[in-house]
Amino acid sequence: MKDPRLQGPYRKYVPYNIFEQCGFGHLSVVDCIFASLVVVINFTLIWRSHPSSFWTRPWDADGEQELSQLMQFYLDKAFYIHELPPFTVQFYSIIHKLKITDNLRYISLFLNSSTLAFLFLLLRRINCSYIISATSLLILSNWGPFKNEGTIISFDSLEWCLFSIVIYNTISISILKLGTTKWFAHLITLSVSLGLGVSSKFIGFVTWAFVILCLIRQFDRFISDVKVTTSQIIRFITWSIFFVLIVPSFIFMLSYRDLLSNFRTDTPQYSKYMSTFFKSYLRGSQTQPSHLYYGSTITLRHLDSMAGYLTSHDIPYPSDVDEQLVALSFEEFEADNEWVVEHPTLKLNLSEIHHISQLKPVEFGKDIKLRHKSTGKLLRASTAKPPISEQDYDFQISCTKDSDYEGGMDERWNVLLIKDETSDNEKDSTNDKYVKPFRSEIQFYNNGQRCGLLGHDLRLPEWGRFEQEVLCMEHPVISRTTFVINSVQLPVDFQIPMIEYYMGEITFVSEVNGKLSWKQLLHLVEEYISKQYKYVYYIKYGKGKVSFEDVFAVEKWPITLDAESPTWFSLAWYGSILSMFIFLCVQCKRTICWNPWSTAEPKFSINWDIYNEFGWKCIIGWFLHFYIFTMSPHFNLGKKLYFQSFFFSVLCFLESLNFLTKQIIERIFPL
Repeated sequence: MKDPRLQGPYRKYVPYNIFEQCGFGHLSVVDCIFASLVVVINFTLIWRSHPSSFWTRPWDADGEQELSQLMQFYLDKAFYIHELPPFTVQFYSIIHKLKITDNLRYISLFLNSSTLAFLFLLLRRINCSYIISATSLLILSNWGPFKNEGTIISFDSLEWCLFSIVIYNTISISILKLGTTKWFAHLITLSVSLGLGVSSKFIGFVTWAFVILCLIRQFDRFISDVKVTTSQIIRFITWSIFFVLIVPSFIFMLSYRDLLSNFRTDTPQYSKYMSTFFKSYLRGSQTQPSHLYYGSTITLRHLDSMAGYLTSHDIPYPSDVDEQLVALSFEEFEADNEWVVEHPTLKLNLSEIHHISQLKPVEFGKDIKLRHKSTGKLLRASTAKPPISEQDYDFQISCTKDSDYEGGMDERWNVLLIKDETSDNEKDSTNDKYVKPFRSEIQFYNNGQRCGLLGHDLRLPEWGRFEQEVLCMEHPVISRTTFVINSVQLPVDFQIPMIEYYMGEITFVSEVNGKLSWKQLLHLVEEYISKQYKYVYYIKYGKGKVSFEDVFAVEKWPITLDAESPTWFSLAWYGSILSMFIFLCVQCKRTICWNPWSTAEPKFSINWDIYNEFGWKCIIGWFLHFYIFTMSPHFNLGKKLYFQSFFFSVLCFLESLNFLTKQIIERIFPL
């Protein structure tokens, strides 16, 4: 007797692994041999098409020079910041260190050839013919950016190869039967390659999202199979969470942990952008007085900026030549960054001070004056409008008069507490009222204009050295007004209580534990990734620009064809885009013609089912990897960023050809 659950009113029972049961997705020994030959043939053809001098030439491309420099930083255990995750640098550095090959360009060429091989295996996995599968190799290998990346050491070649492995294994586990040895092998390979892909480029997170969506779709097919047990569903969910979420996350964190633990040498060129917490990890414990005293010389760091050291230069404002420029500098060790903390009314006579009791610590809620040490002028807020921001509630910040000027209300600043990270061994509630270097996050409120000292991302013009604008604003956003004392020089030379700051911990001894806890590691990783993001937008592509909007104006990113591409290639290029449009039109027609009240069982077609299933994955994959770049606020967009989307569009195009070919054959030679 037939199970009534298997005879539905709309279609017959279809198991979740119907593709495998129908013989689809099976790779033969011939397929594996052909894929290996693809690697060897492509490598040999590209290698022999260039003379030996081409492969041994000095690093001539910007990308090669940048990557080789980062490799040297990594091998020298020196600190650096780069816009991409660390695995690519780690990968090439390990190969260079182990001397696997003297020419790293050969590694890049091998990775490109491997990408072609996995593209071929992927098409064979969805039962495309050998002719159509081989066509994919011609299309991708003739794309200009792809060919170029194979002849240089590149950040992209490794990520592209890992991407092709991820997509190949994602499609494989959607076809194979759950729990088999092959299914587990592909799942483990997917997990590792996905983790390494995310650790190579941040676009890997989009690929990660695509894989998760594919697994959700597979889960939907899985639970719709009435023969699947609850135990199988639980195992599917457990394995998916472990191998697709936990393992890639662990690999990503392991890559950053290796990078951070590798840093042994401080590089001020890059470390100036990091917080005091991170600097103490790079430079060791930093000794500072336990409190801030009047008369001390300090440097102030704006927390919301990439570097943001409060500075003043002997440069007048164009609109007011009597006032001296104040800005946020990108340089850490400059004399112009130093400010002397003065009492609002008392005059400090250093020759009469011989004991700490004669020094007065700065309290929260009390007034101070900040005198620029190099020029002797006082920091002030006035009713004049800033040079860039000219709103009614904006006030100009400047340095005024000379070293003899005592100042008025416009030169008095009230120190307000925002956050205090006090963690002394001997906690005393009386310490809570004092300003502490490194630990106290503070805000400066001007008594004369009743506004808060604020820094933001807008740049001054060329006369202002393209530094960040500083102004005073009524009711400002707290994050934009937060400063921390970056360094302190005491006004006297006798001994006073000192503390050692190391990664958020305060001690009164010189013993520092060099081991990283998980909490400290997560803190370092979080800050490093956020500074990677800011480094791209504010430093690498924003240096020397007048304003944030001028630098990061959104550009339209057209899908354009290379002029030097072969004529036939344009058919594949535009055909791949057209095939996705046609697929969507077919789906719209199916939706319009669907009759939910019909009880007739449509004839099941395995070719149609795989075209429908795989087509949707191509459309979603193309959209995800393309849309993310339309959100980019900077202009460094090249055609090679379209690789992942182009990969999916080519797959859709070839699967459409394969489906159309089989439909024609079935009509001509019906069974």
